[in-house]
Amino acid sequence: MEAPDGAIWQLVSSSRKNTAPAAKQFDSIVLLLGVAYLPAAKRFYIDHEFEVARSFGGRYAEFVSAPGDMGLALHPRKSLAKVAGVRDFGDGSHRLVITAKEGTFTDPDGFVWESNPAA
Repeated sequence: MEAPDGAIWQLVSSSRKNTAPAAKQFDSIVLLLGVAYLPAAKRFYIDHEFEVARSFGGRYAEFVSAPGDMGLALHPRKSLAKVAGVRDFGDGSHRLVITAKEGTFTDPDGFVWESNPAA
């Protein structure tokens, strides 16, 4: 789904079949970033002390997150664009600043991280 501001949103479930009644709760939230070259992006985050929780070659990488924290995962931009039905060459503003205790940096795909020791 594409939001009016151009952001791409995707809601997924770990369950293949929804058997529970509708509820306003969730087990986890994961920020899934579309990246140009997954192996390089994954290496960048590992070098910034993110620990890989699971990885599927050049198709997906998810990092360890503490209970209650938002998770981080990477997926090739081209694949995410196909799912969302948008162009895959996104070179404009990401309109996203991520705050975390890991420090201030910009990743290889231009995603900006700002330091927030309390995060």
